[in-house]
Amino acid sequence: MDYIIRQKMKIKKRIQSIIVFGLLFLSGSICTAQDCNAAPFMNEGTILTYTDYNKKGKKKGSTKHETINVSSTNNGISAQIKATLFDERGKETFNTNYRAHCKDGLFSLDMLRFFDMGKLSEQSKNNLNLKIDGDVLEFPYSMKPGDILNDGTITVKVNNEEDTFTLVTLTFDVFNRKIIGEESITTPAGTFNCQKVTFDFASKFGILNIKGSGVEWYYKNVVVVRSESYTKKGKLIGYHELTDL
Repeated sequence: MDYIIRQKMKIKKRIQSIIVFGLLFLSGSICTAQDCNAAPFMNEGTILTYTDYNKKGKKKGSTKHETINVSSTNNGISAQIKATLFDERGKETFNTNYRAHCKDGLFSLDMLRFFDMGKLSEQSKNNLNLKIDGDVLEFPYSMKPGDILNDGTITVKVNNEEDTFTLVTLTFDVFNRKIIGEESITTPAGTFNCQKVTFDFASKFGILNIKGSGVEWYYKNVVVVRSESYTKKGKLIGYHELTDL
């Protein structure tokens, strides 16, 4: 009888251990999912609107980023986002899609998200074909001041209407990305506690080369709230900020 009781107790403890392990595993899975879903654009139907300004603060246009599809796989969560460009009068001039991805709290966004879409709009007016090849920029969960982020490159080839040869090539490189602090930023969309990131960039359009630097503020580690661009001499070129969420 004592043997049977001891065996039952062993089985009970083993079941309790399995239940505890399962709860811990489930808890970890839920936390990971919450980390990925924390960014608004990882939820279908979300719309983020940004307004572009020149160095004097005059409105140049706006861009609407709408999440049109979110899917889950073994490799994490992936979102397809449609970016629509509008001029200063509110007329649509261009649209394209890019992707955002998250796994275990590590976000990655197509470099197209950070490219000057005004240039893409200019090149697409005459039925030219755009061939885009780019890296992704990564944004780890719980970024902190002092962290170094990855570099990225995007190349856009503008081909003729028949797509038989390249008319011009545009490239955009981002490097020396690092988190330098935390700041609270207020825009028409609200007030956000952000990570402040600095970076350098190099842009080439045909034979025209431009180098400079930038500062960006990220909400929840990955949502751009404000972005400023400067010449290599430190003079403001322009900026854009989140104006509606």
